[in-house]
Amino acid sequence: MAVTLINVFIVPKEREDEFLQNWKLTTTVFVKDPGFIEAHLHRNVGVGNGTFSFINIARWQSAEAWKVAHDAYPPSEYRIPGVKGHPAIFEPIVDAVHEGTKPAAPNFLHAAAKAG
Repeated sequence: MAVTLINVFIVPKEREDEFLQNWKLTTTVFVKDPGFIEAHLHRNVGVGNGTFSFINIARWQSAEAWKVAHDAYPPSEYRIPGVKGHPAIFEPIVDAVHEGTKPAAPNFLHAAAKAG
């Protein structure tokens, strides 16, 4: 079953360009791995909690596939002074989409469903 990697990053402002260059380099390696599905890097826009500068949300075929790839190519962005990543693997348990939208996943929670 596919899993989701969520990696939240603390990146000093003065290191953001360097971080982005390194993240893109890492991604060029991972996209060639057969266990890789997709990745999406998000930047904090300053609304709400500002602890984390970037969040990577990626899908892998399995937790093992991610671990093997990560161990074979330790991401270079981790070597940038002040950059701290917090990766963890998650499995989907509930999905919700806007009412009237056809769900793409079996764990669908309709927006009009009653809580509890």
